[in-house]
Amino acid sequence: VSAKADVYSYGILLLEVFTRRKPTDEQFDGDLDVIDSHLLNESNNTATETSAARNELLVTIMEIGLSCSRESPNERMEMKD
Repeated sequence: VSAKADVYSYGILLLEVFTRRKPTDEQFDGDLDVIDSHLLNESNNTATETSAARNELLVTIMEIGLSCSRESPNERMEMKD
């Protein structure tokens, strides 16, 4: 086991927790649309500072998860990042 494998596992964990889906779900066959639009929208669709901050946080978390789980180990982010 290497640090790059740990980074990959961490990325997959983040994606599973925040999308509520496993990477083996049928949804991902041929499609890499991992962000559920419901995570980014308030039920009443009002743009408040709280929802904007939450959206920004969710996008950042998803970016980290995707960066950690890149196919090539050399393209994955470092844990220190």
